[in-house]
Amino acid sequence: MDQLTKDAEALLDELKPRSPSAAPGQNLLPPQTRFDVPGESLSTPAWRAGDGAPTLFVHGWDDTHRIWRRFAMDFIQNGRPALLTDLPAHGASTAETCNWQLAGRSVLGLCADQQPIDAIITHSFGSLAAADAISKGAQADYLVMIAPPIEQWSDRQRRKGVPDDVIARAAELLTERQGEDLSPPDLSALLADFKGRILLIGSHADESCPAPPIEALGASLENAETLIVDGLSHRDLALDPAILSHITAFLGY
Repeated sequence: MDQLTKDAEALLDELKPRSPSAAPGQNLLPPQTRFDVPGESLSTPAWRAGDGAPTLFVHGWDDTHRIWRRFAMDFIQNGRPALLTDLPAHGASTAETCNWQLAGRSVLGLCADQQPIDAIITHSFGSLAAADAISKGAQADYLVMIAPPIEQWSDRQRRKGVPDDVIARAAELLTERQGEDLSPPDLSALLADFKGRILLIGSHADESCPAPPIEALGASLENAETLIVDGLSHRDLALDPAILSHITAFLGY
C-alpha cells in the first residue's frame, strides 16, 4: 500500500462513529421506556416519555441520545412528551455502519411508527438524517436544526489542513467500496416541500459547522428563521439553557 492510500485510509477511519455504548446504566430514560422499531435492514432503538404528539430529539455524529439530557429532561419535567433515539452504529444501535442515508431511514421509520410528531429537534449530523426523512414523507409541525453540517466534507478537511490528494483518494476509496458520496445532501432541496416552521441555530464560535452556510440556508427557505449566537462551541449548542429557552419559545411553550 502506497503512502497516499495509507493517509487516505487513516482519514476514512475518522468517519467511523465512536460514540459510547448505551448500556442500561447509561440510558437517559428508564428501561421500561425503551422500544425498538424494526426496519428492512436495521432496527432503531428509541425511548419515549409522555403521552400525545412528542418532540423527537436526534443526536449528532459520535454521540447518543444522552446529549439531550438538559433539553429532553426539561420537556419531560414540564409535561411535554419526548422521543429519543440512537442512530445506526451509535449508542444502543446494533448496526455496524452509518451514513446520512441510513440515519435518514432510521428517523423515517421512527416517525412513521410514532406519528403524529409535533417537533423534531436535531444536532449536527442528525440534521441530515431528519431532512432526508422529511423529504421521504416524515411529518412534523416544527423542525429545529442545531449546527447543521452544510459545508462540503472536502472543504472541511481542507480547513483542517488535509492535502487535496489525500482527500481525493479517500473519496475514491469510499466510492469503490460502498458506492457512497462523502458530500452532505442539499438541505435546501430536501426541505423544499416541508410545510412546518423551521428554526436554524448556529454559533460564530462553532468551527465544525460554521455560521455563514447556516445563515445562507435560512435565507433559502421561506418558512425558516435563523439564530446565530456567539461563544458557544459545536456541542455546547445542544446543552445551553439559553438555546433551550429560545427553542421552547419558538415552539410556543
